[in-house]
Amino acid sequence: MTLKPQIKTAALLFGVLLVLGGLASWDEWQTKRDGKKKETENLLLAIEPEKIVGIEFSNRESKDPVNISMSKSEGKWAISSPVSVAADQQAVDNLLTTLRDYKFEKVVIESNADLAAFGLDKPRRVIQLKTEKGPLTLLVGANAPVGYSVYASIEGTGKVYVGSQHLAVSTGKSLHDLRNKALLTLDPAQVTQLELIRPGQPSVTIAKDTAGSFAIIKPEALQADQTSVRNFLDEIAKANATAFFDNPDPKLKNSFNGRGLAEIRLKLADGKATNLKFIEADKKVHAWAGGSEAVAQLADDVKTKIAKTAADFRDRKIFSFAGDKAMEVVLDGKAYKKNAGDWHAADDATKPAPQIRSLLVDLEFAKASEIFALKDKAVVDSTALAAAHSLKISFDGGATPLEISLWEKKGSPESWLLNHSESKAKKIAYAVSKSSLSAIEPPKEAPVLPTPEHN
Repeated sequence: MTLKPQIKTAALLFGVLLVLGGLASWDEWQTKRDGKKKETENLLLAIEPEKIVGIEFSNRESKDPVNISMSKSEGKWAISSPVSVAADQQAVDNLLTTLRDYKFEKVVIESNADLAAFGLDKPRRVIQLKTEKGPLTLLVGANAPVGYSVYASIEGTGKVYVGSQHLAVSTGKSLHDLRNKALLTLDPAQVTQLELIRPGQPSVTIAKDTAGSFAIIKPEALQADQTSVRNFLDEIAKANATAFFDNPDPKLKNSFNGRGLAEIRLKLADGKATNLKFIEADKKVHAWAGGSEAVAQLADDVKTKIAKTAADFRDRKIFSFAGDKAMEVVLDGKAYKKNAGDWHAADDATKPAPQIRSLLVDLEFAKASEIFALKDKAVVDSTALAAAHSLKISFDGGATPLEISLWEKKGSPESWLLNHSESKAKKIAYAVSKSSLSAIEPPKEAPVLPTPEHN
């Protein structure tokens, strides 16, 4: 019978805990509710950018007032007026994000406002957002006389708001700001053939084979460096225009009849073709694909990007062997062998030679800084003396050994002039930086100095 008071006490404590738990849950709920209310408080526009399907944008403040119509299809924005072009997706998203997050400071007039008194009868900005529920039109008026503020209104409400001038500044867009500024809208991965024509230079033709790899066809058949070709296509396609001329005057169009800086002809997987010509007019670089396409004005650095020759696209990889297949290396008359994956001196299996593994890695991934014909003066002059280093690499499986000779490149002490048994057959030699073959001459160990004696 003495347990009853204890049961009552436990029940009371349990009840208190329930109350405290309830209070804690309510407090947490209230805090979240207050936080959510604070987040949405004073938002000028209750919009979800991803649900906006169209925008009518009018900037009446600029030197040349613009009226732009945009629509979204399959998640991509496009401009339909005043020209039909792709939109700058990031610029449009930033505009919508600004409108979504903008908060006003206070309501100046609740209804039936005299819009003219706030510059809203002829607003500097009119932005109509089209949603599935219907249009929502924002008007941006004059700056308030006090503070860094601007007046705004939602069409049809009669309300006038005042808030930071950030609203006016961030929506002061031009057609150029909102359009896609990339020189070409094609996907470089779809290019199957590239032809580069430059005055005074042999034209370069590069084509993609059935395996999807590029090869140089003209001015001679050469292996192409895949990365160099793709980087070139990316740089040209994504070069940003500093200005567009949608209706170029006859003088500018006639400038393209001359030789120009270069012409790039592209063939695509779908059978379409794009020919792009580059000229310099009024000390500015321009590019045009002809017809009804806009003329693009580009930054001067594009001149460097298009100043390519076949040598810039050719494969500069010097060797095609796999280092892990090497079984014996003779370096400057000293032989080394591999046993169980480890290198050691051939005449002393207890003497490890890890530098040979490093050397093979250097050679396997080495790329030439220049490629010469054997008859070139740079090769003849450099190879007049005996080679500074010689190597012979033997492989498992009975593959033909690879013999390599290196000379210091005449007039360029930081480079090796390299030749090997396969390149001799191609009648070429390579220049390669000494730093890329650092294992060929490992740092010499500092001499051990005798310990000074103390009296």
